[in-house]
Amino acid sequence: MSFVDILTACLGGTSQQQSSGRQATYLSADEASHMPLEAFLQRSLESAPSALEQGGAFANIFQRHLQSGASTTHIAQVIQGELVRLASNNTDKATAQWACQLLTQCAQNAAGVGAGGYRPPQAQTQSQSYAQVTGSGSNGEWEMHEKKQRQQPAHSQGSDVYIRSYFFPSEESFGKLIEFLNSAKHTLDICVFNITDNDVARAISNAKKRGVEVRIVTDDEQLKCKGSDVERLSDQFGIPFKTDNDPQKFMHSKFAVIDRRAVWAGSYNWTVAARRSNNEAVICTNDQATAKEFSDEFERLWKMF
Repeated sequence: MSFVDILTACLGGTSQQQSSGRQATYLSADEASHMPLEAFLQRSLESAPSALEQGGAFANIFQRHLQSGASTTHIAQVIQGELVRLASNNTDKATAQWACQLLTQCAQNAAGVGAGGYRPPQAQTQSQSYAQVTGSGSNGEWEMHEKKQRQQPAHSQGSDVYIRSYFFPSEESFGKLIEFLNSAKHTLDICVFNITDNDVARAISNAKKRGVEVRIVTDDEQLKCKGSDVERLSDQFGIPFKTDNDPQKFMHSKFAVIDRRAVWAGSYNWTVAARRSNNEAVICTNDQATAKEFSDEFERLWKMF
């Protein structure tokens, strides 16, 4: 069976399954150009007719992601998951066509050939599977560009331990947050002042859908702010949350722990403003002692609230 046949089978491309289905939303190339890789893949597949109509612009956007060192393994995983989610709808034919174009570009990039026959220069990168960093099994690559990211050796546990720093505003740094959330396999404990970024909320709900145990601690006043996603995540996906319930104080911590093995922590609120406007700093580490301390702090807050 060919790859196209497999896609057709996954998407329910038989005459018996053709139905009225969903109506694809419009996505402009300008909006797509400002998205991190995973959001671009998901939204362009959701809006596949738009991607096909503006094919050249969307292909160029995707090529830029590939040339920045994106993991083709991770891209394939995201596309596969999205095709399963979108299966058996009227727009599946366009979705499949666009998915094939994305995967074709992946294959060209892996062979060192860019759009129009251009062969991009080899970037100087340090790569390691994110599963190695977190110790949580195979789940894609975590690639670091020396010229944009800083890597510091951890103090006590050997070469597999990393402390990595990220700065905002930056779509590249934001993409690393999404990759971090997507790498959770068993548990995802989130302690943040607020969540208003829908792309972050999507990654959290996707974790819940794939069987990850997700919990959220947040501020009680921010919970009621316009655009807060926490209650929606609870109502729609059954994700439990707790708040400080104290109008005189803020629950102002901002960290997340995946699988009790890796930590994302810093000044970054999980909001659109922090992503696109604010000066923020974050570290990500799989140092065992640090991960345990943050896990213990989350459990303390969860019990206290």
